Amino acid sequence: MKYIVSFLLLPIVLTAEKIDYHAPGKVRQTTFEACKVDLSPGEKYFTAKRQWQGCPTILCTPRGTLYAGWYSGGVGEGLLNYSILSRSKDGGFSWTREPLLVIDSLPEKRIQSLDCQFWLDPDGNFWYFWTQRDYNYPPSSPHHVSVWAIICSNPDAENLSWSKPRFITPGFLRSQPTVLNDGRWVLCAYEWIDKNYRYTESYDKGKSWYRRKGGRKHPTDFDETMLLEQKDGTLRMLARCRKSAGVLAESTSTDGGKNWNTALTAIPNPGSRFFIKRLRSGRILLVNNWHNKERICLSAALSEDDGKTWKHRLLLDNRRCSYPDAVQGKNDEIYIVYDNLRSSAKEILICRITEEDIIKGRRNYNLTVRDSYLGQIINKAPWHPELTDAEKALSERYRHISRNKDANKTKSNPENKEGVIK
Repeated sequence: MKYIVSFLLLPIVLTAEKIDYHAPGKVRQTTFEACKVDLSPGEKYFTAKRQWQGCPTILCTPRGTLYAGWYSGGVGEGLLNYSILSRSKDGGFSWTREPLLVIDSLPEKRIQSLDCQFWLDPDGNFWYFWTQRDYNYPPSSPHHVSVWAIICSNPDAENLSWSKPRFITPGFLRSQPTVLNDGRWVLCAYEWIDKNYRYTESYDKGKSWYRRKGGRKHPTDFDETMLLEQKDGTLRMLARCRKSAGVLAESTSTDGGKNWNTALTAIPNPGSRFFIKRLRSGRILLVNNWHNKERICLSAALSEDDGKTWKHRLLLDNRRCSYPDAVQGKNDEIYIVYDNLRSSAKEILICRITEEDIIKGRRNYNLTVRDSYLGQIINKAPWHPELTDAEKALSERYRHISRNKDANKTKSNPENKEGVIK
């Protein structure tokens, strides 16, 4: 007996999955092309060519080698930007004049290389993070800004070997990751378009990442959050506000990040980046423009009571300086980098101090420890850059594409009444 089997063929309609890249959960890759990693930077990246520079970061290896990074390129923040790697082997007294490595924009593809952020993980790996911005998408798109990284497993080597670039998370990273007591790595990669603070965390030492939502934002143009875990387990996320607030905001969670509450602090800040971290002594270091209106009074402060008060403070620089980053050295010394007048003085500077210096509150030749110093220049670009006619023409072509021009059109900041600078 034969059986005849017939199949009813029905049309199959395939619909594309609508992905909510902003939803909390495992990170979905939002961009697929990294900026250019140049391991042999040429003359166009040299100090003499720079028309501006700023926003530094710093790292110290187990053997005491220092690496500093910042970004430059073009006449300001735009599609000619690149970030720079520099090295010091003598405690910050001298630095490589020209970059060891550059992360460059892809202007022809409208992809910008912005801030870099250095971090030494608990296993001694050097993470070179950078944020890139894709102008092919509007600021409201999750594809617009993203964080990438390359990793060096032996940062004390003379010749550094790096991994291939890897996508980390959507968002904008401008702070060192924090390792929590439960082993989580937390990156405060923020988003302009979200009404809440955002961050990304890893449970497996950076192999995979998960996007999280923090507390409700206090009005801001650049969150630039940093996370501190207090001794009782409370997560305290400090955040930059708009200049009009005159102080820092904070968002706190007592249940590991499930719920958050946001409020203003009493810490003065003029709407600028700050730095906070627990030191090996248990004290908390805060580097901040200790002023509620202007980017002056850059100071290092110490807290003995888990960040409730800041009893000890040392003035580092009273000029118009900004964007501090810091790291503790192998002998517990503290290195702090910052910039001074990005388009005129064009200075990247470093201080080396100790906790005792901050407690004593002394400056200049009165610093407590012999090897401490303030305001040492890492790099200073010339007042008149040495540009060819072709380089001048290229700068002019891209001069109107800047970060702030498009950032201020986001839903979270429809109009920029304060003339915000990054």
